[in-house]
Amino acid sequence: MNIILSKLNKKLISVTIGDINGIGIHLLLKEFRKKKIKNFILLTNIKIFNKYIKFPKSKINLINEIDFKNYNNKKLNIYSYKTKNKYTNTIDSLNYAYAFTKKKLFIGILTLPLNKNKINKFVNKKFIDQTSFFSDKEEQKYSNMVFYYKKKFFVPLTIHIELKKVHELFKNKNIITKKIENIYSTLINDFNINVPKIILAGINPHAGENKTISVDDDKYLIPVINKLKNREILVEGPVSGDGMINDQNLRKYDVFVFTYHDQALIPFKIISNYKGVNFTSNLEIIRVSPSHGTAENLIGSNRVISEGIINCFKLINTIYINRNKKLN
Repeated sequence: MNIILSKLNKKLISVTIGDINGIGIHLLLKEFRKKKIKNFILLTNIKIFNKYIKFPKSKINLINEIDFKNYNNKKLNIYSYKTKNKYTNTIDSLNYAYAFTKKKLFIGILTLPLNKNKINKFVNKKFIDQTSFFSDKEEQKYSNMVFYYKKKFFVPLTIHIELKKVHELFKNKNIITKKIENIYSTLINDFNINVPKIILAGINPHAGENKTISVDDDKYLIPVINKLKNREILVEGPVSGDGMINDQNLRKYDVFVFTYHDQALIPFKIISNYKGVNFTSNLEIIRVSPSHGTAENLIGSNRVISEGIINCFKLINTIYINRNKKLN
């Protein structure tokens, strides 16, 4: 049964292929077969898809038209394009998804996990991550990598950089202040949390131990916190990263802001059990990804968890609705 895009109220979601040898596409198809997800188009070269993925060709609806008028809600809809190989297929999928979403053909983008090493080696040595990819597309310096699960937010202020370079970035207090301001506005505009409660972890163990270990926390973070409080954004901290996540704080705060990637990701992955969502904030488009990696070794295993994919679909629709309420 073919349906016109307008009848869907243009609420289609774009899904990028990610690493075609990874677990992401298998989890997506698993949930599609179970009819847990719908209203999406997968972006991939069809020849590469058929080469690496076992899926009945009779159940695929191939789309080449940019207006998607032959979308079929009974089949797996794939928008196919020309590409050189399976590695360029990953990047081309991101580019097409962004271009179409900017044109309002999709309400958001779900990016399946990719392998950064493969992209660096075979496509673009300057590729860092998908968060940076979309932030660069929109020339957004203050976007954040936001990890979301059950109305709690875990946000690293720095992402894929060497640990020894972390404290250097906090010397630019204006950037850090702006990033936390944007977290605050994201929770209001995208998640309808009117007065977000934020707590900030220190850079060093025990947040510097009252300058016994380091003066970085007092020197770089306290001025930022004071500036935010003057702007009526209440942020508590800096507190010791190892003691920030506990039952009391999880009840009290909405947002847990960390100074570097693993400081945020370790507790988040334990709490979410790989069911969480990675959301890039402060973009015009909505971009999410399941908070797990490519996990090639788990393909075919009964240990895989696909709730992250389902939660991505839910979050795109939630943010889309909230943003449109603000506009109306």
